[in-house]
Amino acid sequence: MANGVLLFEGLTVGILPNDFIISINEAGQTESKLILSTAYNVIPIWIKIASDNLSHAKTASINLAEMWSDNSDTQKSLLISELTPSMQVIIACGIALDALYDMLRPYSKLSETDIIKWKNNKTGRAKQITEVIRRVYKLNVGILNDFKTSISQIIKFRDMGVHPSLELKNACSRSDISVLLDWKFCAYTYDNAKRCFESTLHMMIYLHEKGCNETIVTDSMNNIFAALQELKVVKRTM
Repeated sequence: MANGVLLFEGLTVGILPNDFIISINEAGQTESKLILSTAYNVIPIWIKIASDNLSHAKTASINLAEMWSDNSDTQKSLLISELTPSMQVIIACGIALDALYDMLRPYSKLSETDIIKWKNNKTGRAKQITEVIRRVYKLNVGILNDFKTSISQIIKFRDMGVHPSLELKNACSRSDISVLLDWKFCAYTYDNAKRCFESTLHMMIYLHEKGCNETIVTDSMNNIFAALQELKVVKRTM
């Protein structure tokens, strides 16, 4: 039998309707039943996945620079070692932004008409995420444009990684590599993964510090950063 609930930073604990019952049995004794319910926000987990893989991508990038040779097998191994974690960084950041959208949407005052219009116009996911953030946090034009640019790039390469096309594309070159490569080895690099991760984290920090008028959203953002501290992704500042 379980003994209590394991509490993580950022975990919401509550009691659902009818899960706390007090009754009196036939002997006249009082009996009680309590079932706890929890909700763990996975945004910090996706950001941690991105952070951990960024570290792996950095190591792979250093190895690539130091160990590159004319041997094709070595070249392939080094490039795959950088591609794999770099792709995971970008995909994890995209999923974190998707999760942020789901967290904010109930407080964005989106109408059914808005949703139908998005569907009819085939509005991209990046625009949807940006619009929901704008509505909840009332961002000014300058900040909004910065968010739009960052989110568009992250979601674009998240989608290209998750839904890859086998369409032929011109081979590309890299300044640090002496051979032509498939475009994926130019897109999913440590440098691009680093930019993606930093953009995602900076946007989250900005929203956390700016705050909004929705108490539940503010509490959720506080929980996210408490969890990120526990996961050692960010450090508490005095």
